[in-house]
Amino acid sequence: MLDGLEISEVSFSYLLKSNEIFRIDSIFYLKEFLSSENLILKNKHIKFSQIADNIKSFGAYSLNNMVEYQKSGIPFIRGINMKNGMINFNDMFYITKEANELLHKSEVKPEMILISMSGTIGDIAIAQKEWNYPINSNQDIAKVKINKNYNAYFIYAFFLGKYGQKQIKREARGSVQQHVFLSQIENLFIPIFSNIFQIQIENLVKLAHQKLEDSKKLYKEAEEFLLKELDLLNFKPSNENIATKTLSESFGASGRLDSEYYQPKYDELICHIQKAKYDKLCSIVSIKKSIEPGSEAYQEEGIPFVRVSNITKFGMTAPDIHLAKNLFDENELKKLLPKKDTILLSKDGTVGIAYKIKNETDMITSGALLHLALKRDDVLPEYLTLVLNSLVVQLQAERDAGGSIIQHWKPSEIGEILIPIIDQSIQFHIEEKIKHSFELKEASKNLLELAKKAVEVAIEHNEEEALSLLSQYL
Repeated sequence: MLDGLEISEVSFSYLLKSNEIFRIDSIFYLKEFLSSENLILKNKHIKFSQIADNIKSFGAYSLNNMVEYQKSGIPFIRGINMKNGMINFNDMFYITKEANELLHKSEVKPEMILISMSGTIGDIAIAQKEWNYPINSNQDIAKVKINKNYNAYFIYAFFLGKYGQKQIKREARGSVQQHVFLSQIENLFIPIFSNIFQIQIENLVKLAHQKLEDSKKLYKEAEEFLLKELDLLNFKPSNENIATKTLSESFGASGRLDSEYYQPKYDELICHIQKAKYDKLCSIVSIKKSIEPGSEAYQEEGIPFVRVSNITKFGMTAPDIHLAKNLFDENELKKLLPKKDTILLSKDGTVGIAYKIKNETDMITSGALLHLALKRDDVLPEYLTLVLNSLVVQLQAERDAGGSIIQHWKPSEIGEILIPIIDQSIQFHIEEKIKHSFELKEASKNLLELAKKAVEVAIEHNEEEALSLLSQYL
């Protein structure tokens, strides 16, 4: 009768002492959570609240009624900005200095640990000393200032790893949108190891962060090098919003009657591109659509299903959604898998994000991502990807899709965008910078993985074995 069911047996006294809000739901007592907790408790440990000077989540629930978001100013971190242990400052809302003073309780300070409490539970980051402060954050992020007697970087690595993550996810409550409370975070267990080991982890984390910053710097150098070569480095689009055109120059040429399409800044860009060698994108690449199977096909295991939210110009995150292999026959599946050097380009939602696939993949992309495959030799893939992510194409994307509430960039319009084609030796120089940038990013990721793994080994076995693991790589 009970075949296939998981049963955990706990004493009533354990139930009383294990959680202050008296959880009796079965998920809280899953064997994986109990086993994880037991491994932590067999080591020297302490409650999170005992090593934190402050744990807070203030961030103004009704921010929109108090202040308005800005395009520049003081960064305002939201849960969506936290991925893979880092903060993405490229998709950031900003607030004014006055708003920051109003929300002083939610300011982020150097070496604070940040934990997402709503939506995607358990995303982690650590505020780095090198950031430009002040920085603020919303109410869905717990901000934890660690006592000076404990190592914030070690605790950050612990929460990045499976044992920290399982503790947080175990506390999640709610069915539609899950969340955890500060009182639950305060009672999480933290394993304690020697200062020598914790400093080793700190050095590893800092090195990972430094390599990531070096990666970003190199990518920015490539962007600036491209724009300088195109004489666009100091290009400032016109703010003029009036254009006079004949019917043949407007609707007759483009089929568009919306006034936003004809803003002078777009003509200025096109005129600039046409001063040198260029071609239409459809002459440079083949453009292939992917599929949208519908949310009813989504599942937790199977073929990874990559959506627009999973890609940025800097990389791709592992998707939470998968598709069953039996949805496709072998030939159909083979056609859907992106090949090496395929460039993914977003056409819906956040349009114009381009990312080049580095290796052969076993994944399927959503219908919102087009597959671009080069069909000529005078354009290098990394160069084209950089152009697609640059001002050159972003303004063309804004022109084509900017008038919609939910942006949609038609493949027919995408094929018509103009791509400047510079000397291949310069393209090669740009490509080398981009490749080195992604190598540094991968090295950063591997160093963080090593830090997580070392903490897990210390918990599962002992500190000496963890130090031995580190010595093999450092």
